[in-house]
Amino acid sequence: MKDWIALVTVSLAAASCSYSTTSEDQATSLTKDLTEQERACVQERLVSGWALQLSDLEVDLSPDEEIAVDMAVELCRLNADTPAVDPAVNNDQPQVSDELLEAPAVFDSNDNPPGEDPLLDDYWIQCGSGDAKACDNLFYFAPPGSAYEQFAFSCGGRRNMDCSLLLGVEQREGDLNPLTPPPGDDENLDKWWMLCSEGSTSACGELRLIAPSGSLYAQFAASCGARGTSYCTLILEDDGQPPTLNNFSPDLAPPGEDEFLDQLWLLCGAADSRACKDLSKYGPTDSIYVQFGVSCGGRAVAPCPRLFTDLSRPSS
Repeated sequence: MKDWIALVTVSLAAASCSYSTTSEDQATSLTKDLTEQERACVQERLVSGWALQLSDLEVDLSPDEEIAVDMAVELCRLNADTPAVDPAVNNDQPQVSDELLEAPAVFDSNDNPPGEDPLLDDYWIQCGSGDAKACDNLFYFAPPGSAYEQFAFSCGGRRNMDCSLLLGVEQREGDLNPLTPPPGDDENLDKWWMLCSEGSTSACGELRLIAPSGSLYAQFAASCGARGTSYCTLILEDDGQPPTLNNFSPDLAPPGEDEFLDQLWLLCGAADSRACKDLSKYGPTDSIYVQFGVSCGGRAVAPCPRLFTDLSRPSS
């Protein structure tokens, strides 16, 4: 019996040593080929983006931490000549009003709609019943600062998060999160994916404009890097417009390739949100028509009804 116990003890000790060595070897391999500049860049990105220290690599990493390190390494290698800069604001914290943040405590899913707009009242009722799409529609069509907006933002008085996830709507490609690694199908799109995942509104917009319609790239970009909204500047610090938007303006003449789409183009350029939506829906896949619609007539990559409302609001 004593011999058996001794054998088990030795076996466990050997396994423990073996596991520790393997873990350390795996962690070290993630950064062993980095230059000093790249290593400093990785350290800054890990601290600012994920609150990780390189010293954490001496212990076993969780899957999310491994993804974070891999992404930081790839980004620093892509931008070896550009040191990482700490963001001006903490992009993990939503830049929204106190009224929106407090909405879950103010509203209940059974609350009656305000009765000020029949369409919005209908969306309100559906949202309160658990329809995630209705919550999205209500939010983007609601007047800023209104009870409609607050009710929608809280997914019908529930929680401030992605209503599709909260209310059980399945994502087409499974669960995504900001740390999900890029698909690896296109080097250029992978680059924009990683920048979007870090919180760059410009990168998310660019990825949405140039990614194939219906692709995982487009889905990731349309949700602001899997953050639960298509209006990136609502929750992230605006770091400029996507490069492709430099080719557009609201008064840009339509391509002239299709009479119906050209009419939608003109209406979208004149700030007709429904026309922009139809243009992005009915335009040829990956065409300039779709890009013009997605960008709300060359203005910004955002939900057009809400964007046009914000643009028309008098500046204080």
